[in-house]
Amino acid sequence: MIRLSRDPPHPAVIFRIVLFALYAAGAWLMLRSVSNSRLGVLAWVVMLGAIGAHTEAIVRLMHYLGPYSIGLLEAISMLGWTLAVVACFIAAEPRNRAIAAILLGLAALDASLTGIGHTFAEETAPGWELTAHILLSMAAAALLLAAAVTALVLVFLDRRLRTRRVAHLSTVLPPLDALEKVMFRLIGTGFVILTFALLTGFVFVTDLRAQHLEHKTILSCIAWVLFGVLLIGRTRYGWRGRPAVLWTLSGFGFLILSYFGSKFVLEYVLGRHWG
Repeated sequence: MIRLSRDPPHPAVIFRIVLFALYAAGAWLMLRSVSNSRLGVLAWVVMLGAIGAHTEAIVRLMHYLGPYSIGLLEAISMLGWTLAVVACFIAAEPRNRAIAAILLGLAALDASLTGIGHTFAEETAPGWELTAHILLSMAAAALLLAAAVTALVLVFLDRRLRTRRVAHLSTVLPPLDALEKVMFRLIGTGFVILTFALLTGFVFVTDLRAQHLEHKTILSCIAWVLFGVLLIGRTRYGWRGRPAVLWTLSGFGFLILSYFGSKFVLEYVLGRHWG
C-alpha cells in the first residue's frame, strides 16, 4: 500500500484558465459549426490546440514524477483529456457535433483540475499491467461517459418531442434514431475496452482485501454485467428508448462509483492509494 507522497509542481493558475478557455471555446465553436459550416475548421484548430496543451501538461507532470500512480483529481483531468479525444471522433460526423461540444465542455471542467491534486509515488516501478489497466480504464470511462451524455440528450429530446417543442433543436441535434445509434456504438466500444481493463486489473491485483480494491472490483463487474445485458438486449430483442437509457445510466453510475468513488474514499478518507 502506498501513502501520500510529495505534490507535483502545480501548473500556473493562468495556464489552467487558458486550458479551460480553449476547451470552452472549442465547444462553443463546435456547436455553432453545426449550423455554420465555415466555423468548422476554426473549431477543429481550437479543439486540437486544447488537446495539445492538455497533453503537454500531463506529460510534464509524468516526466517530473517518474513512475507513479495518479490521484483522484489528476485522474479526472486525464478523463477530460480522453473525453476530448473521443469528441474528435464524434465530431468527424457533422450532425453529431452537438454531442462533441457537450463532451468538450466537460473536458474543460476536468482540465481545470490539472496538477492541483495530490499524486502518489510508487515504491517500485509499475509493470505493464498497471499502465495498461489505467489507460484502458480511462478510455472505457470516457466512452461510457459519452454514451451516458448521449442518453441524457435522448431523454431531453424525447421530452421536447412529446411537447412538440423541437423546432429550434432540429437544426442542432440529429434525429432520435441517429442519436441512439451513436449511443450504442459508444457502449459497444466502451464495453470491449472495459473488458480488457478488468482483465488487466485481475492480472495486476494480488490481494483485493490488502489493496482495498474489493468495492472497486465488485462495482466494476456490476457495471460490466449491466452493459453486457444491455448489448445482448439490443441485439436479440431490439431494446431501445427509455429502457436502453435507464440501463446505460445505471451501468455508468456503477462504473463511476467503482473508480472515482473508490479513489475518493481511499485517498481522502483512508489517506491511502492504490492504482
